[in-house]
Amino acid sequence: MEGDQVRVRVSADELPLRAQLLLDPGTPRPPDSRFLVRRSRSSWVPAAWLVALLLVGIASLRSTLAAGMDAQAGDERIIYGTIAAICLVGAIAAARTLLQGLAERRAVRRGDFRQGLHVLGLDGLLIAGRDRHTWVPRAKLPTADVTRSGGGNHVPSYAFIIVDDRERVERLDCGAATKTTLWLWAQHGSLPEGGDWR
Repeated sequence: MEGDQVRVRVSADELPLRAQLLLDPGTPRPPDSRFLVRRSRSSWVPAAWLVALLLVGIASLRSTLAAGMDAQAGDERIIYGTIAAICLVGAIAAARTLLQGLAERRAVRRGDFRQGLHVLGLDGLLIAGRDRHTWVPRAKLPTADVTRSGGGNHVPSYAFIIVDDRERVERLDCGAATKTTLWLWAQHGSLPEGGDWR
């Protein structure tokens, strides 16, 4: 069968036909598929960084201008100017990430956004990227490795290490909820419900 092999970082043409159709934003997602939105659901993180960096950057810029008019100021001008430059550059990067996340959220609502994790019924898992994609049949989903334990104040995290017959490797990092959901799907055929899965 065309979908019974693991395929890592391949073009859309090398995927099973059902996975190819799912990548087309003009084709509705099949009713027995589930989609996990990644990146676009954490827009508040760059927004928080943007606010913090702008506050510090603007304050440092004002201090730099004030120190520039003070004949007694020496190194303060350099220190405040450096802080202002770093914060403002960081704010630009945070704004770019925020705009990207908001655009993706809008595309998700329209059904156009297809990058991320897709569970296609009992067939397999599709990790859809921009131009390279990974396909894992349900029976061949590996066991997740613990990458960080939950001891102390740490939240546990996991990684699925996916390898195909050409020794190409894909690493899928995830939290406990996604790991448990994929395990239930792989072992018992339970399709994901609720939470971030759609």
